[in-house]
Amino acid sequence: MIADLHLDALLDVLERRELGDDDAFAQRHLPMLEAAGVRVQVLPAFVDDRHLPESALRVTIQQLDAARREADRSDGRLRIVEGTLELREAIADGAIAGILSLEGVEALGRNPGMIRTLHRLGVRMAGLTWNRANAFADGLAEQTGAGITGLGFELLDEMGQLGMALDLSHLSPRGCELALERYGGPVLASHANAAAVFANPRNLADDVLSGVGERGGVVGLCAIPAFVGPGDPAQRLAEHHHHIAAVAGADAVAFGADFCGFFGDEIDPPLLPEQPTDVDTMLARQAEPPRETFYADVLSAIGQPHDGALAWGNAVRFLEGVLA
Repeated sequence: MIADLHLDALLDVLERRELGDDDAFAQRHLPMLEAAGVRVQVLPAFVDDRHLPESALRVTIQQLDAARREADRSDGRLRIVEGTLELREAIADGAIAGILSLEGVEALGRNPGMIRTLHRLGVRMAGLTWNRANAFADGLAEQTGAGITGLGFELLDEMGQLGMALDLSHLSPRGCELALERYGGPVLASHANAAAVFANPRNLADDVLSGVGERGGVVGLCAIPAFVGPGDPAQRLAEHHHHIAAVAGADAVAFGADFCGFFGDEIDPPLLPEQPTDVDTMLARQAEPPRETFYADVLSAIGQPHDGALAWGNAVRFLEGVLA
């Protein structure tokens, strides 16, 4: 059994629906999840640049609604869960448990209190940014120097009161530092690897990894080649796993594959260093590993069981704490 902390399926479903395909999740994602043995999947809502700022809230709500709609149409194969009991029941019944999150909080505009409305709609995790800067924080690709703004700290207070998890994956280094200092709730990096193993701005430095581990958080190993590094993906991710486990603790490593090859050329390329090398450019164009066998290949390379801590236990422990 696999628990995965990040898949942009809701964005794909909405994009495909606009093109006239109303069955994208059932055809493109559900069979892949089942074939790979995924039983828990975090599903983020993400707002593309073309929808900013006017349509950010609308698009976010449409994606959250798409998750409910796909669950209703799945004949019980997918359930959107909001609490620990629902999570356990879905798993026991053989369904895939979907957990809603935000990849960037542009939907809030400049109103931190709006996070309470989205929490009522089932959102249980949020990353403040997706690479770009916004009213709340700096992203990796756009940094003002603030890290987290005054509005961002107000938002963290709101999230803390709700018990929501804070996702550091796309936050700037200064933002990560401030978040780990100031946020009292659960923290994670849903889809990120170790910068010490392969240097990419999206991979995490050791101080962030150790901070997440000290807080009982998790780091989801990411499958995107530009963040994995050259070589066999499973072997390279085994290296990332060993380093994260050494720095943050064995309980801190999970999966957050972030498969996005199904978008084709429709999304921006992964974040590369400011002066990318030939290797970086090659990796940005390299195909992802097969979704159906990815988790099993990585687990085999590491020598971990397919129902153990990395596959399942670490992520579920963390998520049960968030959903409680």
